[in-house]
Amino acid sequence: MAEAEHRVLDAPMMSFALDEEIAKLKQGHQWKIESRAAVTLVKNDALTIVLVVLHKGATLKEHHEKGPVTVTVLEGSIRFRASGDERMLARGALLTLTNPLPHDVEALEESAFVLTVIQPR
Repeated sequence: MAEAEHRVLDAPMMSFALDEEIAKLKQGHQWKIESRAAVTLVKNDALTIVLVVLHKGATLKEHHEKGPVTVTVLEGSIRFRASGDERMLARGALLTLTNPLPHDVEALEESAFVLTVIQPR
């Protein structure tokens, strides 16, 4: 059974060493064979938080979430597009998308980001 299957995804208080989580993803099988790797850190009725790593040039094709999202770039840089608007986001950038609009993401270099999705009630 993979380590991710043993994760606690919902607890009253949780903390993460994101540099270590990124390193684990980059050492994993998914990273070696695909253009990206991801791990869900938190998932409950109100919130989903996912750590995503992308190889340079990788894309997350147009999709949409059910609620508002934030994207926080931890490494590299990405291009985020939604409804004709485009943002270049580098390490340290935070983007908010308050409406569940279709969007896509492209890694301009090897990148890591945290995606937070607020679940609608």
